[in-house]
Amino acid sequence: MKNQGTLAVLLISAGALIYAAMQHPRDPRQSARRDTEASKQVTWAVDGASGAPRFAAEAFNDRIEQLLDKAVRDVPAYQDTNRFVCKLPAEVGPVPLLDAVDAYLRGLPDSRRDPDLLQGLHRAAQQGNWLAKVQVYLSRLGSSAPDDATVFQTITLIEWMQEHRIGALYAAIGDAVDASGEPRARSGKALSSLDIYAAMHHNYPSQYKVGQALVRSGDARQAATGRRMLDCAARALPAYRQMVGEHALAARG
Repeated sequence: MKNQGTLAVLLISAGALIYAAMQHPRDPRQSARRDTEASKQVTWAVDGASGAPRFAAEAFNDRIEQLLDKAVRDVPAYQDTNRFVCKLPAEVGPVPLLDAVDAYLRGLPDSRRDPDLLQGLHRAAQQGNWLAKVQVYLSRLGSSAPDDATVFQTITLIEWMQEHRIGALYAAIGDAVDASGEPRARSGKALSSLDIYAAMHHNYPSQYKVGQALVRSGDARQAATGRRMLDCAARALPAYRQMVGEHALAARG
């Protein structure tokens, strides 16, 4: 695998494949067999000079294939948004050094080039802050992968997000689908099952997006759920309130 390939191409392709697979469900028995076989074959070598992991192409493809299959199975065709439960970051998972994450979010997009804010974000991620891990992942979208180690770390991070059903992953896949020109992007559909799944799984920007759509749905019960989503997104972090709070308050009425 070439070191200089961009992560954007990798993830956009993965997103398009996931969306296509969602439209054409696979044989679950075949997928299960492939998962078992791939788990036995996934290996990576260590470069003796640098200690950096180096993928075999087959192992890389197997890991992506497993990720695609799992992500397809994660997102049901029907999701009852009325079952939405708001969880603030500390209720979802560990959030040490949360102020560093908030500072990074407040500084976007310039914080991606600020060494102090980046250092704080990575320190929070190293200490297990789940929101920081999400932002590390998002910061790599569209960036060139300087070496196989970066690709390996990113794939490992994606696998962690899928394992824990972190909504930001599914939102990013949806964005990748839009960018790839898949049917969803061309149809002009306001929301997809990926958007809803992300909102239901504690992705606060998705809660804002889905919440707005539900408020405008014309259905009283759905509108009430939409207002709860907007409120949740605005209360998650000061940075989120800064980004969406005024709109959320206006929508709540």
